[in-house]
This record gives sequence, C-alpha cells and structure tokens, in this order.
Amino acid sequence: MFLIVKVSFFFTNFLARKTVQMMKTELIPKSEEKLIFNKDNYYFNRLTEKQKKVYGIILLGLQKLEKEIKIPLLSMEEISMIFSRVLLDNPMIFYVLAFTVSSSVYSSQCSFIPNYKYDMQFIIKNTKIIHDYLHIFDKIKSKNDLDKEIFVHDYCLNNFTYDYALNDYSYSVLGPILNKTAVCDGIAKFVKLAFDYLNLKSLVVNGKANNPLKNNTLEGHSWNIVLIDGKYFHLDVTWDMCMTRNIKRYDYFNLCHDDILKDHKITENIPICTTKEYDYYTKNALIANNPTEFKAFIISNLKKGKKNIVVKLNNVKNDIEIINRITEIIKEQYVSIMNKSTSFEIGGNLNQMVFEINFN
Repeated sequence: MFLIVKVSFFFTNFLARKTVQMMKTELIPKSEEKLIFNKDNYYFNRLTEKQKKVYGIILLGLQKLEKEIKIPLLSMEEISMIFSRVLLDNPMIFYVLAFTVSSSVYSSQCSFIPNYKYDMQFIIKNTKIIHDYLHIFDKIKSKNDLDKEIFVHDYCLNNFTYDYALNDYSYSVLGPILNKTAVCDGIAKFVKLAFDYLNLKSLVVNGKANNPLKNNTLEGHSWNIVLIDGKYFHLDVTWDMCMTRNIKRYDYFNLCHDDILKDHKITENIPICTTKEYDYYTKNALIANNPTEFKAFIISNLKKGKKNIVVKLNNVKNDIEIINRITEIIKEQYVSIMNKSTSFEIGGNLNQMVFEINFN
C-alpha cells in the first residue's frame, strides 16, 4: 500500500507550472558526483543534523537533475521547510519550484520527486551562462567586503530594471542575467549569487513590506541581509533601484533592524541587525538630525554648485510640518546663495525620511 502526497511549493505569482519530462542526462556526471554548496549558508545552519543530511541529499539530487530523490521519511511540513531552505540558500537552483512525495507505509524512506520547470538542455545551457556571467565580478575579488557590496549594489542599479510585466524569468536569477529585469525575488537571489561568488556572507529574506511606490500597500517582498566586518545589515537593492532617478539611491543600504522595520515586516527567524555603522547615508555624512543641520547641509551643497542632492533626516518625525519646513529652507537658501529664483523638484521616501532635491 502506498500513500501518495503532493505538495506544491510556489513563490509569488507562480500559480501554475508545467512539469517538464526530463531526459536521462545529468547536470553533474556520476564521475564528478559531489555536493556543491556553501556550508556557511544561513538557512542550512539553522537545521538539525538530520535535517542537514536531508538538505544535502535534496540539493545534490537537484544539482544532478534526478527524477526521484530518496530521502529519510519525514513529515510533509518538515520536507517543505527543508526544500524552501535549499532554494533560499542556493539561487543557482532556478529550475524547480515544486515537488511531490511518495512513500510506503512500511518504509523508512520516501521519494522526493522534483517538478522541473524546464527541459534538460535549457537548464544545462543557462547554468553555464550564469557561471560565465559571474566573471564580471572577478575584478573586485580582492576588495574588502564593503567595497564588494557597493559594487554589486551599484551594478544592479546601473544594469537592471524592475519588471512590472512580471515575466516568468523575473522570479529567479534568470531575469537579471538574461533579460536585465526582475522582481524582488530575482534581484535578491542575484545579489545572493554575486555575494556567494565573492565569498561575502549573505542571505535572502522573504517577508513583507509597505511599498512606497504603491501608497504603502503591504505586500510580499524579498531582500537581503549581508555580513560586513562581523555585523549584519539589511540591504534592499530592489527598492533602491526603484527609487533611483537622477542620483543613485542608498535608502536601503545597510539598514539596522529598527530602520528596516519602518516599512518592512520580517516573517522569518533572521539575524538582528543592531548597528548603523555602515548605513550608507550615515557613513558618507549625508545625514541631518534636525532642520538646522538640514539647512547647513543645503547651504554647503549649493555653494559647491551641486544640482542634485540626497539627504536623510535622522530622528525626525514624518509629518506635513517638517515637509513644509524643509521645502521653505531649500527655496530660501537657493535664492539667497544663487541670487536668483529657481524651480526645483523634491522627492521624498517618507518611510525612511530620505529626500532627493533636483534644481532646474
């Protein structure tokens, strides 16, 4: 007697997937059979020893594109949890999002059966494309961790766009690499993949966020946490990418826990980020703690002839009074210093109190 149970494990907008019939060819030949993964991966290290063993078996089977993977008998909840950790830790596994499980009543094992999204040639071809693509980061391998992080962040802002069309590839590393566009899932996975290549410890966070581009609507969202000099920081490249207009934005570059919680909701057990030491605006002195400091910041930048300015108001309450006040400061100081009137645009990320001012 056999008990057949099916579990479909999907991320955002993956509501229906066609299971592709696989051929016998393997991505990893038997002569080279080995487990390829980073034992420092965050989610792997949150598992028990028994769960780690199952994680390894599933990962190796997926890397070899096996049709059926024998694993110790566990509950469906536990298998689903382990599978989700495999995908979070290993963005190279872009080709499977669901699985089924079959087991015998009297067996100590069960069969983990992946539902592959693509055919064998496609997977092999694009796995090679991804590996080759990562060589663009070779030139920064000798840099320190913070420089590596900035480079990857800026690379994404310079080369990728947000995919409002929600194309299929955009939920994995295929989106950025093949189409130069992705949603938050694909961007966060690409960032993790690049950091892995650069030996920079990080993880993908699946949570929720109040999207500032959609009237603070709470929706599913993915971003990263990165380890710099032994300290954890939140990094949301997707939102920085969407915020960027005339100046690269770093509103979500190395935020502490308190700051990310202003517009993100954490739904997983993740590291607590306790410091602002490498918060981009703090480290680069782009902070004003009150209207007086904001005025001094504007005066200094206008005297330098800058036409595009970004500044973060720290420890200042978000309300209409402060918005009106900083608008008046900008107008007064431009007229005073430049001795002429002007028009200007001011855009604000009110959740993080970051303002971009562009003078015409």
